[in-house]
Amino acid sequence: MPRRSAANPMNSLEKLVTGFPTTEGTMDVTIVYDASSTREWAGEVYQTIQTIVGSKAVKGTWWNVADLGQPGVLAGAVSRAMRSDMVVVAVSSSEGLPLPFYFWVNAWLPHRVAGPGALVGLISAPTQKTSQSGRIKRYLQTVARRGRMDLIVGERARLEQPCKQISL
Repeated sequence: MPRRSAANPMNSLEKLVTGFPTTEGTMDVTIVYDASSTREWAGEVYQTIQTIVGSKAVKGTWWNVADLGQPGVLAGAVSRAMRSDMVVVAVSSSEGLPLPFYFWVNAWLPHRVAGPGALVGLISAPTQKTSQSGRIKRYLQTVARRGRMDLIVGERARLEQPCKQISL
């Protein structure tokens, strides 16, 4: 049964990462984001992972949800996610995402390499509290269960002002 989010997702992340066996001494992380603010948040999580296991022990690939509609980008993102130890999904919507995102998940999930894995959901919730966190959180719970992956979900209020783009 996948682990669920705790009161502080970053504490859960640290516990998960320190006990996580990696392939060939490198932790492969696939990050999918949909806005500069969610990319920045995913960058914070990625830096936390680098701090825990060492920057040379982490290899990340970054994909913008908007680009998943391009066949070549979709193929590359699917290939990386299938072999990743951790998949980070950072999105600014709590209710739904563009169709290519769901194609991406449906393409890599059945072919994911067997073994331990983690799914980290970073969801920017609307400033008004709606029914729990919306459909995205429930969808990620289903993905983690089907992929036999641990799940950590972090939520933040949606930022109204754009964040600066960071380069990694």
